[in-house]
Amino acid sequence: MKRVSTMGLAAALVFGGASVVATAPAVAMQAEEPEEFDPGEISDEVRAVVVAVQTALESEEAMPDTAALLTQLQGAVPMIQNNDDRFILGQLMLQMAARIQNAGGTAEQVQAAQIPGLRLGLESNRVGVEQRPVYWLAIGNAANSADDSAGAIEAYQNVLRYDPDNADAHIQSALAHFRVDNDAAGYASASAAFESLRAAGQEIPSSWHTVPFRNAYETNDVARVVEFGTAFLQSHPSPQNWNEVLRVLQTAGRLEEQANLDVLRLMRATNGLDANLVNEYVRLAALRGLPREAQDVYQAALAGGAIQADQETASELAAAIPGDQAGLAESEAQARSSAAGRVALNTADAYASYGDNTKALELYDIALEKGGVDAGTVHLRKGALLYSMGQMDAARAEFEAVTGDRAPHAAFWLQWLDEQAGGSAATAAAEPASAE
Repeated sequence: MKRVSTMGLAAALVFGGASVVATAPAVAMQAEEPEEFDPGEISDEVRAVVVAVQTALESEEAMPDTAALLTQLQGAVPMIQNNDDRFILGQLMLQMAARIQNAGGTAEQVQAAQIPGLRLGLESNRVGVEQRPVYWLAIGNAANSADDSAGAIEAYQNVLRYDPDNADAHIQSALAHFRVDNDAAGYASASAAFESLRAAGQEIPSSWHTVPFRNAYETNDVARVVEFGTAFLQSHPSPQNWNEVLRVLQTAGRLEEQANLDVLRLMRATNGLDANLVNEYVRLAALRGLPREAQDVYQAALAGGAIQADQETASELAAAIPGDQAGLAESEAQARSSAAGRVALNTADAYASYGDNTKALELYDIALEKGGVDAGTVHLRKGALLYSMGQMDAARAEFEAVTGDRAPHAAFWLQWLDEQAGGSAATAAAEPASAE
């Protein structure tokens, strides 16, 4: 039995025109032998339609009426008697889809020919193994675009049956799973997509990172915000991305003022502050009794052109600093005599804001020894101070010691340290800590 060409249409078509995210190159397939196509086995009824359609497509006298020809092919489907009928009709539908696409047809018009053609080809068992994942991926993308999550997931599972490392199928599966609130499967699929690209030495597109990250944001899942936020920053570090990721942390974590202030410090370190966040930072630092920190942030933003001058704010901060600084010695004495560590933590934050790092570090340690404070917060702020002093290893040790509510903050600090170690971002300004 002679084996004939399958016309190579699957490879030529731009499948998945309505796909949600961009696709990546395919990888090796599993071995499986399809049956051969035998044109001699085409039934007479189907052959008549095939000959008529092929003659019209090959005619040089007039442009073929693709809509009418597609209708002919669709009408031949009930006449199918065997798999060779299925295959040839499917291939002609794919050829028709290509014609419609080249003529500027809509995605819906293209898919009206493409999807039935793909399915007929797969049902015929005449499609080569190397093409089956391509066929199923196009079917899945069309289903995803139509919000048919169940159909999409089934199609992507078939892609992965032939090509387990197909990153496109994994990330598209994640979209479909998230749409039906199967978050665990969605995150697993996204992770598998990322791992497939990493293993192939390919960069993960930023649009792929947003798939799990957006779901984490929408569900206020802080642990996933950390997991996929740090992964995004690892692949695409930039001040703007740091801004966006940390703002998601603020929202998802529903942070109160103190936690918010800690995040804003990291934003400043990563150069991720925008004008609105600068104003928020100044307000919170002043509110928490740290006028010097507020002044430093205000003046740096003003000098960098991020904000406009606000004389009232500048005057209020300048007026508050002398009295605040004069009271540090009394606060330190109280911190040392107090049974609990809260005063020591607050005083350490204040000393850090004035650049008295030696006393600040000592008082952070006293706060930990005395207790009565959140140890994670103390380690976080001590780590931020050590970072500002350029003591990266010591800062890392403090961030790694953070547990509890501040652990997500520490995870992002550790990502920032990794980024600095890799030389992928500019050295940040020193970051004072804040009163509890």
